[in-house]
Amino acid sequence: MIKKFSIIKRTYLWLIVGWMILIWAWTLFFMNVRLSEEFTGWVKITITNIVDNQKLQSDLTTYLTQQKYQNPNVLIQVEWETTEISVKTKVENDEKVNELSNQIEEQLLAWSYISDTDEIISQSITWPSVWNYMQKTAKNALLIWLALMAIYMMFSFSAIRKSIPPSTLAIVTIITMIFDASIPAWAYGFLMMINNSVTVDTVFIIAVLTNMGYSINDTIIVFDRIRENIQNKNEKNLVYGKIFDTSLWQTMRRSIGTSLSTLLVIVAMYIFGTWAIKDFAFTIGIWVLAWSFSSIFIAAPMAYLTMGKYKKERRAMEQE
Repeated sequence: MIKKFSIIKRTYLWLIVGWMILIWAWTLFFMNVRLSEEFTGWVKITITNIVDNQKLQSDLTTYLTQQKYQNPNVLIQVEWETTEISVKTKVENDEKVNELSNQIEEQLLAWSYISDTDEIISQSITWPSVWNYMQKTAKNALLIWLALMAIYMMFSFSAIRKSIPPSTLAIVTIITMIFDASIPAWAYGFLMMINNSVTVDTVFIIAVLTNMGYSINDTIIVFDRIRENIQNKNEKNLVYGKIFDTSLWQTMRRSIGTSLSTLLVIVAMYIFGTWAIKDFAFTIGIWVLAWSFSSIFIAAPMAYLTMGKYKKERRAMEQE
């Protein structure tokens, strides 16, 4: 592939663009974030009576707000001869969800929506411990994975440690991963902004964990090509900026090809999938674009900048 311009000479430009994208992505995410019932707490009760939807919703919302529940979301649906009452609110622990369920039952009796608990035909509870468990397991898995990745990079890139410390490449890889995670956060923030039914749930967590391996793999392949080119050069006074540029353009076609082939599958998933698959595919698709950009325009320029060669080699690169 013909090199049309120097990526490394524009290192500061790419990093500034990257920081702007990162800030924008997390701002959009936190402005619109809504946790699913898996992470907050959820009570669903179905009763045999048909009731006034709006009145029951108003009564429950007012009551739960008075009881200091955070932003209670009450949904009432009438189906056939039954009424389904769904209450989602953020609670501290599983015991609080059980207490919430009991309070709803008591108020339904007190307000005469039901005359006896036998009129409750079904009841389901989702505890927030699901979120606590996922947090713990995801954190442990991430820490072990990062440790193994760092060990791999220490051995794999030890041959060029005099040129680029492997620890530097490991740190840059982790920072790049954070950037890659910010893009699906933007995607979900956008979905939550335009669609009130979209929430941060297990689909989002699965999408994040699925893509971590892909994004890191792309970055390491770029670094591996840089390592090969450094080892193949016999010159005493290497211009590392030129080696980085050459390596990036050599891996450019491979990165674009991998991304496009992956996107074809994701587009098919989005077109033919259900709502959960669509959210998953949309997030994965945005991430594919993110890791393609970050491995070329974020990881390598950042690694080069940390070497302290940018100012020294700028003139030599311009003379090329």
